[in-house]
Amino acid sequence: MREAHLAIYEKYDCFNWLIEKKKAGEVKNIGFSFHDNAAFLDKVLTKYPFVDFVQLQLNYLDWDNESIQSRKCYEVAEKHGKKVIVMEPVKGGTLAKLPEEAEAVLKSHNSDVSVPSWAIRFVASLPNVFMVLSGMSNLDQLRDNIKTMDNLTPLTKEENRLIKEVVAIINKGAAIPCTGCSYCTDGCPQKIAIPKYFELYNAEMQEAEGKGWSPQIAYYENMIKTFGKASDCIGCGACEDVCPQNLPITRYLKSIVKSFEEVEN
Repeated sequence: MREAHLAIYEKYDCFNWLIEKKKAGEVKNIGFSFHDNAAFLDKVLTKYPFVDFVQLQLNYLDWDNESIQSRKCYEVAEKHGKKVIVMEPVKGGTLAKLPEEAEAVLKSHNSDVSVPSWAIRFVASLPNVFMVLSGMSNLDQLRDNIKTMDNLTPLTKEENRLIKEVVAIINKGAAIPCTGCSYCTDGCPQKIAIPKYFELYNAEMQEAEGKGWSPQIAYYENMIKTFGKASDCIGCGACEDVCPQNLPITRYLKSIVKSFEEVEN
């Protein structure tokens, strides 16, 4: 679900239709897959409290990503007492093959477990998660996932600290070294959400090669309903004048356009 979808669901009375199906015993639980921000999720769950579960994009790399809002969405579901199905726990394979420095951090702690098993355990350790959907492309990956879940042990405090260290290493190699200070946004005449778009772009560049699709595009399409598009940039340079990192922001925005606007959905 995205904000643009809600009006369609309400127009065709989809929620009441689901309630009737549940009453008739034709469905056991009512839920939806969600691809939007935490504030909108809170609005939906407040308006439709009978929802039993939500499916969220959760993984340790997106956990504190302000554009994707994995943690914030999970916390909203938790506040409303909703169970969570996890999608993208290994981020399309991105968290199965880490940079050497990041992999070394995990292997030094436990060399007997696989790198992707850390990603599975991260989301499976969350109290409100009752199902983890993991894409697998061969029998070894299937066996590894079964082994991880059959013998599931929640992450320890030390293991959570190591995951934060891994995230820092991955983000250190971000395509756009934006710190998210947002000094650039106040003076932008086009109201472009520059740091948010840069964060999405960095997440896009971290995706595993050959994945074939991108959830970041959906998040971008949500944001441009509120903020100016990257292609709205007029090149005035007001953002670059105040950027503490002296980033070539207008040039980076062209990369955003190429990645998120000049693509076939």
